[in-house]
Amino acid sequence: APMRACAAAVAARPRTYARRGRTQRVVKPTRRIVIPRVADDSPVGNTENNENPTPKFEYNRNHEAPSSSSSPSRSYRFPEEYAADGNGYVAKHFVNLKNGIEAVPELRGLDLEVNFLRVQSTLCEVGDMEKVILELDASFLLAAALGYSCLVYDYGSRDKKRGTPRAIWYGLEFIRYALNKTWFGKSDRLPILRGKQVESLFSGKLSSMSKSTKKKLKYYRKFLPPEVLALDNPAVRLVGVFKVTKHDDDEKFYADLVREQCAPETANKKTNPINANQTVITERKCVDALTALGFKVYYGGDADEEWIDQVRER
Repeated sequence: APMRACAAAVAARPRTYARRGRTQRVVKPTRRIVIPRVADDSPVGNTENNENPTPKFEYNRNHEAPSSSSSPSRSYRFPEEYAADGNGYVAKHFVNLKNGIEAVPELRGLDLEVNFLRVQSTLCEVGDMEKVILELDASFLLAAALGYSCLVYDYGSRDKKRGTPRAIWYGLEFIRYALNKTWFGKSDRLPILRGKQVESLFSGKLSSMSKSTKKKLKYYRKFLPPEVLALDNPAVRLVGVFKVTKHDDDEKFYADLVREQCAPETANKKTNPINANQTVITERKCVDALTALGFKVYYGGDADEEWIDQVRER
């Protein structure tokens, strides 16, 4: 009887009940994609008087002239746009063991301080990103937290078409995502692997990590400078730099080279390059010098060439 009475009431005043139903609906908010932008008042905004040549990027393709600020509706950025930001960062240099050791002679030739880290391509290949995070050392994580641009050097051998080492296109991409999510609560760009958006994959890998691994990353959050936290879109700055190697798996070659370049008897040897007067070197100045030596630069994320090609065709 009560149900018949309710049905009769609805039948008698259908519009009233229809309006009431509409007002009770919950509208789910749409998720915003955060697109990094170069601020108009940034010291790197005006490049008219920049004497530095345009770096040769891995994707040195003239799609269109990059603008000083990305359109909010764009889900990608050109490598040149990320490069323009480099004038605002001081660079630190991290050579990935072991193939990256090949870069040491040229870095020393530019009188740049060499640091080391280890991002294993084999761990990236099997997707064990927790071990990748666990192998990151304090010097790298502290430099990233303090706001340095961390240039990571490696030499690739397997990808003959692109030449980008897996430690850079996968490892560095995940490290950037994990640090940004842990330190700032969000990613500064879409994580992209070979033209595919992988935010859900990365999010799952990060959330499934052990409590101790997450605690390791959170530890460095206390070192974030206030001026970095005050930015509209704070983020770590990680840039891949690479060449192709002919010495993959040649353990003796790399051992001999690193001893020759980094052992105590050669540590104080000086040359006469861009940093001879101990001046502060920006990322952009370093990138210009490195690309002149034949290195390629990989900014990753939404600057991935395959990703750009896909979204621009839509």
